[in-house]
Amino acid sequence: MTKSIYIGAMTGTSCDAIDISFIAINKSIKLKFFHSAKIPKKTQTEIKDLIATNEISLSNLGRLNKEIGEMYTKAIDKAILLSGISIKDIAGITISGQTVRHEMIKGKGFSLQLGDPSIVATKINAPVVNNLRGMHIAAGGQGAPLVPEFHSNIFYKKNTKRLILNIGGISNFTFIKNKSEFFGSDAGPGNALLDLYCQKKLDMPFDRNGTIASKGQVIPDELKKLLSLDFFKSPFPKSTGKELFNIDLLSKNLLSSSPKDALATLTELTAKSVQLAIDNNNLDPKEIVACGGGVKNKFLMQRISELTSLSVFTTADEGLDPQAIESMAFAWFGYRRIKNIPSLVPTGKNISTKALLGSITKIK
Repeated sequence: MTKSIYIGAMTGTSCDAIDISFIAINKSIKLKFFHSAKIPKKTQTEIKDLIATNEISLSNLGRLNKEIGEMYTKAIDKAILLSGISIKDIAGITISGQTVRHEMIKGKGFSLQLGDPSIVATKINAPVVNNLRGMHIAAGGQGAPLVPEFHSNIFYKKNTKRLILNIGGISNFTFIKNKSEFFGSDAGPGNALLDLYCQKKLDMPFDRNGTIASKGQVIPDELKKLLSLDFFKSPFPKSTGKELFNIDLLSKNLLSSSPKDALATLTELTAKSVQLAIDNNNLDPKEIVACGGGVKNKFLMQRISELTSLSVFTTADEGLDPQAIESMAFAWFGYRRIKNIPSLVPTGKNISTKALLGSITKIK
């Protein structure tokens, strides 16, 4: 029987779970199964501390790389069992690895992910694709976001210009103009600052539904200060991460403000960054289709809709779990790498090249 299932497994900047998608590709892309496995609190804390401090010993780096590889293996193994899909039908697995550093200094950009693919390949006995971001950067891209080509492939809608908005720790978007023209970039913070504030100041993981933020007032001077960052002035396409959007970015004044006003301000920053991405690129979408964990924040979705004067749907309206989209994309990229199909790498505004993204680890 022909191996027909491709698996994508990824952890995002929120560091809270491994999302795993099983897809089949024929004339179209079909999601066959989705599973999300929680990352253990101890490992979450270690990853978040590493990202925040930018410091670790070589011994601990090697150990953490192996632990995350084993964590991916355990999660994928369980997902295979739950799916009822035979290992004999799996053509390949793509892992994103846990990003712990993403720096795009001109000419010296790099993106560092942890999670040893050799462990996954050996224990599950399937080819593993990883290091997509490294090749993306080597080919002249930003290493993020990787998903625009996938978004265009799966969410194109005839005669409708659409903005596909992925809100994880960082927000990224894809503007789909028509069947052959699309453009994508990071936009700014997604849940990153909101969640970090809740965790550090309120001892809670996040502001469920944006309830606290919805009761507050935006602090104009603090919002203006955040929007004056060089990131928002730099040309598109661009990428960012928690190296910039972390708790150290927040002023003493913001941190000492009432939680409802602080969260209202940070919610407005995320929503405003989406509006700026649309306006600064002269995009004219007719609707926004959102995915990622941020879609659960009803107040954030409301503010994005109000600022952009656009209807905001989620991929659930397209029959796809909003949480599954990014891991589906990694599965799709794995399919392309194993089949030696080059992917588009944006190297500037309306400029791109093609490259095989990722490395393949096989045990036989």
